[in-house]
Amino acid sequence: MTAASIGASFHMPRTEPALSDIARTTMIRSKRTPLRMTQPSEDNEMPSTLSFNNKRIIPIAALTTISATTIAAFTGHLPGPLIDATAPPFFANLPFGVLFAGSYEAYPQTLIYRDLGATVISIVAASLFVKACTYPVTVGKLQPRDSRKIIHTFSAPLFMLVWPLFSNAYGARVFASIIPLMNALRLYLAGTGGIGDNNNDRSTADGSENELAQAISRSGNAEEALGGPFVYVMVLLFFTFFCFTDSPVGVISIATMAAGDGLADLIGRRFGSNNKWPFNKDKSVAGSTAFVLGALVASFGLISWLTGFGVMDPLDLNTIDLFVRLLVISVVCAAVELIPAGDDNYSVPLSAAILSSYLLT
Repeated sequence: MTAASIGASFHMPRTEPALSDIARTTMIRSKRTPLRMTQPSEDNEMPSTLSFNNKRIIPIAALTTISATTIAAFTGHLPGPLIDATAPPFFANLPFGVLFAGSYEAYPQTLIYRDLGATVISIVAASLFVKACTYPVTVGKLQPRDSRKIIHTFSAPLFMLVWPLFSNAYGARVFASIIPLMNALRLYLAGTGGIGDNNNDRSTADGSENELAQAISRSGNAEEALGGPFVYVMVLLFFTFFCFTDSPVGVISIATMAAGDGLADLIGRRFGSNNKWPFNKDKSVAGSTAFVLGALVASFGLISWLTGFGVMDPLDLNTIDLFVRLLVISVVCAAVELIPAGDDNYSVPLSAAILSSYLLT
């Protein structure tokens, strides 16, 4: 090939009409279809990262709270046992009065380790119980409303059954309060679908919290977890921290709210269709009877349990007298539960607290 032919080849016209056609077509289409900025979808990286982080909120919160409480106990910021436990000051005989009861011993290491172990055991037991109640809902073996009321009826009394595991140090109530505090956090995450998720779509909630939300809601709406169940847990937290084993006020209030109100719904829906109260068609005689019996048995049983283990001072009442007074409290609270206004998750325990303060202290 000569140099002339090589030079000529460099000046040959290009025959690539396809490229110009593609460019022209692209320009035309770009004029027809304007460029749009799209937001990341829920299937993209950010939501999955949020969900990934939400899975660790409960363990991190539990570890942080337990660690902070343990450090506070070791550094002397939580009081130990009451110095004169056999003759407490006047205020200690009143509801919440132990806060003003006087001097306390230092928190011994042995009691700190005991309360720490009791807290861990209680958290594990509570998680297993809730899982046992929510899993049958996910597989269609149990209705959400039944699961909700089973948790309502038994979770608080079962929690009080492990109170003898805690020590007699005043700071033990702080350790015990961690359990309802973590349950309140779980309900919050269940009701909101997790931090940062779309308010209109709760399906992105973390697995365990989503399962909990669907299991305790009447209609399948996860936001119901922030209603009655959340109030229930906050009431449990309140009485655990302020009363604990100091007086029967907290025990009776919690037992009446849990066993009484819970059994009223479970029994009433099955056996109360033909015996509705004339002034409240949503309540039945069967449900109210179950309320009285459940509250009475739970209150009497838990007081006997705690006094039997020596973690609560025996009441200055004989068995018959105690039984009759608890029956009065249960009947009055059952009547309060019939009132259609308000939320019985706080009206019932408040009524029980007032009555037991007057009748039992």
